[in-house]
Amino acid sequence: MATVRSARGARTRIILLAAIAASCLFASVPVLADAGWFESGDTQLRLDLQLLNDAEIIRYPLNQWPVPRAAVQYALSNARDFLATNAAVSQALARVRARAEAPAKGRLLFDTGIRGGEPGLWRDFDTLAREDGELGAGMEYDSGRYSVDLRVTAVANPDDGDEVRLDGSQASVQWGNWLISANALDRWWGPGHEGSLILSNNARPMPTIMVERAAAAPFETKWLSWIGPWRFNFAMSQMEQNREDIDAPLFMAWRVAFMPLKSLEIGFSRTAQFCGEELKCDLSVFTNLLIGNDNVGKNVTRENEPGNQMAGIDMRWNSPIGHGPYAVYAQYIGEDQSAYVPVKDIDLVGFEIWKPMASGALLQMFAEYANTICMGLHMNPNRGPFYNCAYNQGLFNADGYRYHHRVIGYPSDRDARNGAIGAIYSASDGELWTLTARGSRLNYDGDVDTTNSVAQVQTDYYSLEAGWKGRLFGEPLSVDLGVQVTQPVVGDKDVRLYGFIGWRHEFQP
Repeated sequence: MATVRSARGARTRIILLAAIAASCLFASVPVLADAGWFESGDTQLRLDLQLLNDAEIIRYPLNQWPVPRAAVQYALSNARDFLATNAAVSQALARVRARAEAPAKGRLLFDTGIRGGEPGLWRDFDTLAREDGELGAGMEYDSGRYSVDLRVTAVANPDDGDEVRLDGSQASVQWGNWLISANALDRWWGPGHEGSLILSNNARPMPTIMVERAAAAPFETKWLSWIGPWRFNFAMSQMEQNREDIDAPLFMAWRVAFMPLKSLEIGFSRTAQFCGEELKCDLSVFTNLLIGNDNVGKNVTRENEPGNQMAGIDMRWNSPIGHGPYAVYAQYIGEDQSAYVPVKDIDLVGFEIWKPMASGALLQMFAEYANTICMGLHMNPNRGPFYNCAYNQGLFNADGYRYHHRVIGYPSDRDARNGAIGAIYSASDGELWTLTARGSRLNYDGDVDTTNSVAQVQTDYYSLEAGWKGRLFGEPLSVDLGVQVTQPVVGDKDVRLYGFIGWRHEFQP
């Protein structure tokens, strides 16, 4: 018992030291006080902000969610409104201004909602629900500098046994240009529509202590001002207690994103799993992780291995050639590294094109491909493919890079090749329509993989999904409906419908 208490005490000290250190890294800049957040899954806001970025009205790194409300306010305070030369951009700017408006200080807001249906295999940026039935209630308080959201959800037939959840809850305070938050918010790091290779909302959110810049203000010094607007996020999370490999490990994640050009956003991400009931947990472990000493046979022994890490880069570039309304994006994440360079990687690439309408509507279309089979760099004589590599590692070899049995990264889990095409239509009256077609070869190598959370044998997967978000009798209503086909290499084809309907009501006392 003394050993367990000591390990837990060490973990607590590491979390607090890391959070304090991160919050003191850089000087603050003046910014409006608002500790609130825009959460992952808000497709309309993401579409509007991206359109404003692409029109060069604002300049804000957007491939990282949740987004601080204070950051959007700061971006709008420097907006170049005169570039809003068509109805779609003008309406997007008006919607974002309305969403970013500072709430009345001391406002107390309540909401309730219900979602029901049948979950599909895939969970993308804005999938409506997780379980068969969810009944939720929430309370929100915002004083400007402090923000609190308490969300309680009762769940029917949960896969992980948690029938009552606090997912979506947060308590945040703004300190200068820094937000310090204790939360259980979904995170999404990367430019993809269908998933992120390193950190997505595929798994439930973990209890987290997080530090982020409130506004993405550029450096004032001439030596660093070329970086442009930049974001920094550092978070420490607690994973679940009962796992098949390491119980109750810590999950550390940090990211820097910046815009050196008006049309280019670049992000660097890194995550680590370490500590846990069965592992050594002290500041030396934390230090080894920070400097990358965690590769058995290269810089540590099996006995001294501190944990599991992933790291990589992502980018989105608007019209790199010409001036058409299109963008390319990519994500490159390394599982193993040598000489501080990833040598086994998983990859994502995508293409977007959009069409503003004279009515104020906007149509965006995208195509995306993701590969979760590890490949080697071209300079590596053994280039792969390396199967059974992604999302599992020596210490974390069962549950691995998963939380409550769902992978924290791309929803297909490892050893998959995935393609998707989709369209998003934002109507001038505020309705949002989506349509997505997907195709995947899951567990590509064909070996039985009992740790794969999606397909333990090679399986072909196809789906067609449509969604609508709008209002009915003045209340927010959302509908997702799809059909999916799964065909394992051994076994029967399964064809079934899936989808959700959700309703939400807000009120003030």
